[in-house]
Amino acid sequence: MSTKKIKRINFGKIEEVIPPPNLIEIQVDSYQEFLQIKNQEGEDIDPKNRRRIGLQAVFEEIFPVKSYDEKCELDFLFYEIGKPKVSWLECLREGLTFGASLHAMFRLKDEQGVKEEKVFMGDIPLMTPQGTFIVNGAERVIVSQLHRSPGLEFKAKQHDNGKMLHAFRIIPIPNRGSWYEAQFDTNDMLWIHLDKKRRRKFLATTFFRALGYGSDAEILKLFYEVEELPIKKAAKLDEAAIQNRVPTEDVMDSGRKVAHAFEPLSKEKVKKIAAMGERKIQVADISFDGGIIIKCLKKDSTTNQEEALKEVYRCLRQGDPFTAANARAMIRRLFFDLERYDLGSVGRYKISQKLGLTHWTEKSVETLGISDSIKKCLKKENVKTVGDLVRWQRKDFEDRLLPMSEESVEELGLSAFVASFL
Repeated sequence: MSTKKIKRINFGKIEEVIPPPNLIEIQVDSYQEFLQIKNQEGEDIDPKNRRRIGLQAVFEEIFPVKSYDEKCELDFLFYEIGKPKVSWLECLREGLTFGASLHAMFRLKDEQGVKEEKVFMGDIPLMTPQGTFIVNGAERVIVSQLHRSPGLEFKAKQHDNGKMLHAFRIIPIPNRGSWYEAQFDTNDMLWIHLDKKRRRKFLATTFFRALGYGSDAEILKLFYEVEELPIKKAAKLDEAAIQNRVPTEDVMDSGRKVAHAFEPLSKEKVKKIAAMGERKIQVADISFDGGIIIKCLKKDSTTNQEEALKEVYRCLRQGDPFTAANARAMIRRLFFDLERYDLGSVGRYKISQKLGLTHWTEKSVETLGISDSIKKCLKKENVKTVGDLVRWQRKDFEDRLLPMSEESVEELGLSAFVASFL
């Protein structure tokens, strides 16, 4: 075979304006970010100062693990990835797997004291400069998958009667939480569906009460501007403006209702309230939506948090006996448990971008999910890279590391204790 280098001849007449891009750069960078071995400058990253992403996030989500009586606690400190024993080229020639050893440092706390030990977790594959993995001498690639992008999605469709019906969804990352979907019907009622299975629906106001907004006034404050309206000022408003004000509670005069709660005010009602000697009345301004949430409150059969919890629990856990503690635990597992619900960085960015959120708190899900999202009525797809796909396989780590009990800690040493689940 000739060893002479063949010169490539270009017969094209159009010169290259820019060099071709590195099409595998996103895959290589994604896996490097997942492992966090080196930074962008090529310097080694201190294992104790890694960011909470990738493999570091997987460990931190699983640990610490506590016993039922909380006498023993196993906590994760950091992990180290060793140097590969052979190069990737030698792995190709010799039929080997290109990888490196993964060690994790754990801290065990029990009644006898604190003990730290480095545990061998196994070998982790490494990526070649070509963006491939070598398994038993064969090059393999992870193909980017097209997933439903986590975040917020708005949509609208026209009903047979010609009315446009709006809806939105809050979608977590795959297998990390329940879908939340809110949809209007032809009567302008807002209904909630949880999970993609679209089981029995319930009113949005019922869901609000289950989340902790038990009274009508608390729900109104999420959507409308509630104010103390002076009677003299109300008398000067025109008919259209005054009809956009609704009392938040019944106005009584000697046992007789002068103005019903959630019913629009009128000039006549304002005169009657003024004749009673009232100077102010608490009203909600419904001008921005025409009182859609008011309609839901009127139809809502629940009046407090416990009744709402019972209704939501009955819809989602049909046939199971209801207790308030079980219902609250179910709501927390669905939306407020970081182990079970995760929007991911992409989902949080998309929601923040669409709703203008500047910071996230524990109650961000419920706030953005209803009170903000209803006011805005898109569909996006997103390509998931190697780092994302491996990151989402955290369930494999959980299945092996979570069944750690106090008895196992007492019977085994720390190394054997962790290794027994690998």
